[in-house]
Amino acid sequence: MSLFLIVLVGCAFKQDKPPANLKFAKIERVGETALYDLYFSSDVDIKGTYKSLIGIGLLCALEDDEDFNENHKMRYFMDGGVRRDTSGARFDFISRMVFSEKIANGSSERDLSPVEVEQILAKKDHVSCRFFASATMIDTYFSNVMYVPVESVIRAMGAPPAPGR
Repeated sequence: MSLFLIVLVGCAFKQDKPPANLKFAKIERVGETALYDLYFSSDVDIKGTYKSLIGIGLLCALEDDEDFNENHKMRYFMDGGVRRDTSGARFDFISRMVFSEKIANGSSERDLSPVEVEQILAKKDHVSCRFFASATMIDTYFSNVMYVPVESVIRAMGAPPAPGR
């Protein structure tokens, strides 16, 4: 019996809800700051009940590295916390995002300028994003991938879209 308990304590339990399908609505710059509000909806309550919640957020891959594993560190990304959009429908959400680069072998990060973001996104049509929720003793929950049009990101930064977009 004690071996069973040791194995049970050492394992993480699976989330019992299916991966949410997210739909991008819009992205807007927050004043003259380096922050952007990304509006989206979900087909399920992604902020539902989680026991021992550590954190929730939205993570987006700016490059082709779309490994969202919690132990992987993307070099260029945007991320932010997630809150309900009280002015919207039941499953509408807002994520306050910042564009970042991992530096110093992934131990630190810095904000990216709009010019740097536009250069990174120059050959892309979309940015891939996933919602995540981390809790103790449970595998991290991930939504399905949501695609954010690069044109919308560039427009939010105040730069004109690149030719051909």
